[in-house]
Amino acid sequence: MKYAGVKNRYRGIILVAFFVLLSLGGCHLSRGYETLAVYNYFEAKKNFEKSLKRNTSPAAFGLSLIYFRQDNPFHHLDSAYHYGLMAVERFENTSTNKHEKWRKKFNYTLDTALWNRERISNVFFRRAEDTNTVAAYRHFSAEHPWSPLVEKAQRRKDSLAFQNAIEKGTSKAYQRYIQLYPESTWITEAQRRMERAQFDETVEPNNIDAYQRFIERFPENQFVKDAYSRVYQLATKRHDRMAYANFIRNYPDNPHIEEAWKNLYHLYISEYTETQIRKFIQAYPDFPFQQMLERDLELVGRELFLYLEDDQYGFMDVNGKPQIAATYKYASEFTNGLAAVITDKKVGYINKDGVVIIDYQFDDAQDFNQGRAVVQQNGKYGLINTTGAYVLPPKYKDIGSFAQGVFYAEDEEGFKYYSLDGELAFDEVFDEAFTFENGLARVNQGGIVGFIRRDGTFVIKTAEGDLRRYNDSLFVWELRDSMNLVDTEMTPYFDEFYRKIGTLHENRTIVEKENKYGYINRAAVLVIPLNFDPYSNYFQFAQFNNGHARVQRQGKFALIDSMGENILPAIFQQIGVFGPLIPVTKGEKWGYTDRSVQLQIDYQFDYAYAFVDSIARVENDGFMGVIDLNGEVVIPLIYTQLKRLNNELFIFQKNGKEGIVTAEGEEIIPNDYDRIYEIEDKNILRMVHQEGLDYFKIRNRTFITLKGKDG
Repeated sequence: MKYAGVKNRYRGIILVAFFVLLSLGGCHLSRGYETLAVYNYFEAKKNFEKSLKRNTSPAAFGLSLIYFRQDNPFHHLDSAYHYGLMAVERFENTSTNKHEKWRKKFNYTLDTALWNRERISNVFFRRAEDTNTVAAYRHFSAEHPWSPLVEKAQRRKDSLAFQNAIEKGTSKAYQRYIQLYPESTWITEAQRRMERAQFDETVEPNNIDAYQRFIERFPENQFVKDAYSRVYQLATKRHDRMAYANFIRNYPDNPHIEEAWKNLYHLYISEYTETQIRKFIQAYPDFPFQQMLERDLELVGRELFLYLEDDQYGFMDVNGKPQIAATYKYASEFTNGLAAVITDKKVGYINKDGVVIIDYQFDDAQDFNQGRAVVQQNGKYGLINTTGAYVLPPKYKDIGSFAQGVFYAEDEEGFKYYSLDGELAFDEVFDEAFTFENGLARVNQGGIVGFIRRDGTFVIKTAEGDLRRYNDSLFVWELRDSMNLVDTEMTPYFDEFYRKIGTLHENRTIVEKENKYGYINRAAVLVIPLNFDPYSNYFQFAQFNNGHARVQRQGKFALIDSMGENILPAIFQQIGVFGPLIPVTKGEKWGYTDRSVQLQIDYQFDYAYAFVDSIARVENDGFMGVIDLNGEVVIPLIYTQLKRLNNELFIFQKNGKEGIVTAEGEEIIPNDYDRIYEIEDKNILRMVHQEGLDYFKIRNRTFITLKGKDG
């Protein structure tokens, strides 16, 4: 600041510079400073006033000091301002001889007068700040044009005036602001707000006709574009096929017409089949993107597989030839003709041509299912359709699986159920909710646990304990130390409570009471009495499997059938799963017996698995293989792991790597892979190795690997 040096020079010591003077003589001005030095304000004021005519500037300065100070009866800020201003103005109109005289005699210069005027202005600025009104800042700027705070006052004034206009919020208020403050920092924003106010004042929310009228009335308004968008949003707010078709018919001049056509198309072929595409062609012969149709007809049946190249993902065809370049940090499989891909830490969706259909905007995204996909933004979940439009906005903590046309979503209020169109299925809000299964969903509401129907009404509920479903009409009522089956009226089914009731498996459920367990069937009839002693993890190992269950008597295991009849006596240390032959052990080794307790395969294995389709996995010394019903080895025991794919193929692990071996022991895929796993519902294996990804079609044993672009 210009006078910063003067401020520092005089602040705190300015009066001393004037009061401690050598021989000031007998003039009124000197006596004025002398008496001011001893706080004799009456004499000082009188002498300064008498000096005004001959030594106007220093005398006015002295009066300004008196009026500025608050320790005397003459304190008056307006007078301090008046004389401070006079001191500056008269100094500039005085000869240089006097300037030199004042400097030598009183150490008084123009900088001194300017410093005093500025500090007085600073106090006036603080007053303006305390008032904090447009008028106060305007007055300060007019009365103190020299002050370095004028620019700040102007900004404050403009800001307050702009805030006043914002509070009124009318187009007239903004228009007046623009007229009065054309140089304002906020002039561009004021112009935008004025046009926005015109928009808001002349349209009716959710009224398409009103937006159309606005477009016709204010064609130059910058928000005409928004009006067009709003017409599009309102006309297609359901984001369904009918909405887009009606929009195309009713608003052909809207700039969103091409987007509407594409969205109609993507929704129509949401399952992405050739049949759907051909039906669309017949239904909408005016579709403006005929090349898109032709290309999709070429692509719809094409199988594409992920490949890795330089740590980037791309897609290749069944012949291993790249079709979409490896430019993605991650990519999912194609479902409904779309694949989720990541680039620059955002997820979008591409079609089989690699064209971005849904822009990169999500933090995470799932595959499409029933024409919907769960996506994540800023830690919240939302739901989109195949056009990328939000069915539910990204504001939810969790979104559940789709079942029976509904799903739950959790927001700040709690759990609610929605249809796939994003409409509330019903108004109830729950503290906890689960996916619908067989017409019912488990919920918790205010400490009430129960099951609801598709319309949100409770089928059964209780404020005590917990409930889980048993069959179509009965539920397991779980208390702290006891359980019972109850109907929808919470009427206990059994006269006495059980300590435990398990889950239904193969039409049998374990029930325990008084440290004995037995089995009930789906109809809750006790079919196997409570004659068995619980053992470690019996709720898991005593479940029925292949129509039989393991029970323990006096520390030995037996095998019973579904009616509780003994199949194998309690003579075994452990028993495996029932099959053509049954794996058993009496000590350290396992063998196989038939149901007549005749050992068919000697005790020779460290562990023996169940027979499935006449072959079984066995293990010795940490290595696994496969034997047939005669005990003959069909796959040698040389693998650290064997996972059955079907009766003909196994995934094996050897030397830390995985491959594929047939039931005859032929290694048709060598152990070159770090991991091999089946892609869900595809009947295809994905095989991961250091260089990338290969594939194996299980049904026809086709091997797929990346080939060169010219391969």
